[in-house]
Amino acid sequence: MVINVADVDNALVEGVESFEQYLEDQELSCDKLKKGFLLLTKARMLLPPHALSENSYHEEFEASSVVTLDSHGKWRVQDAMEGDRQKVDEKSEDVTVLRHRRARGSYQDEDRGREMSKKHTGSDSDTLLWFSSLPPSDLRQAKQQFSSGLQALLVAAASARNVQKAVRDVVTNSNELHR
Repeated sequence: MVINVADVDNALVEGVESFEQYLEDQELSCDKLKKGFLLLTKARMLLPPHALSENSYHEEFEASSVVTLDSHGKWRVQDAMEGDRQKVDEKSEDVTVLRHRRARGSYQDEDRGREMSKKHTGSDSDTLLWFSSLPPSDLRQAKQQFSSGLQALLVAAASARNVQKAVRDVVTNSNELHR
């Protein structure tokens, strides 16, 4: 395979463009998360003193969303329903069992948490209702910003993967050129 200088230059330009895209995606995700924390702080000012504290949580809870890597190499967020957890467990060998946080910081295995999750259906599954029967709009907006920030982080992770690929291409083409 013959590699010329133009191929190395093209690979380098693609690498720099990938890096610029990564920086933009990373900045966007940071901005969304910062806005989420700002809205959370504003909501905290409107709620009673201990409404957004550890005392507000249920005794046990689990993640409502999981991040998975699909067969096409794209990151995505999905609900952590029973079927979704089973798919994740079947696809990867190094996945550990889900842990459930207790208010005092101890953890339990998944079986006991499943019993708990069956109890919480319908309106109880809206985690915002843990903090107030009528949560302030800032708290709802903070939840949306964090969800949006998570999506932006997935885009940034995909961009980082593109940067790694571009760097490998530059190194490979450069090594081929010097042979």
